[in-house]
Amino acid sequence: MEKKKIISRILLALYLAAVCILCFIKMDSGIDFGSTWFGLPKDKVVHFLMFMPYPVLAYFAFRKADGRPASFLMFMLAIIVIGIAIGAATEIIQGLTDYRSADINDLRADSLGIFTGSILTLIYAVISRRW
Repeated sequence: MEKKKIISRILLALYLAAVCILCFIKMDSGIDFGSTWFGLPKDKVVHFLMFMPYPVLAYFAFRKADGRPASFLMFMLAIIVIGIAIGAATEIIQGLTDYRSADINDLRADSLGIFTGSILTLIYAVISRRW
């Protein structure tokens, strides 16, 4: 396995660990996530930004360019489905804790971040011709 793939997989693993930590730690930090940022609730912006890197990192960690756009699109569809499943799992697990709560709007923000990251990945693949 080439060095770039190994580094990409390590970065993806560290990223997923950070997402888990952020989603499951008990937050008594005094940070006000109830207020807004550019008219949007801060916690939804955080969820969006937290999940946006996932498709990009997964692309670099696992994509094997074979020159076929259809193969690339199937790969990206799998990444989107897996990412949304991760977001849903974090919300379900949060709902099972006594210190966090599940929120469908958090999952929507997660999904929007995943879609945005996927579009950025698609743009990169088209420009660089790395299907």
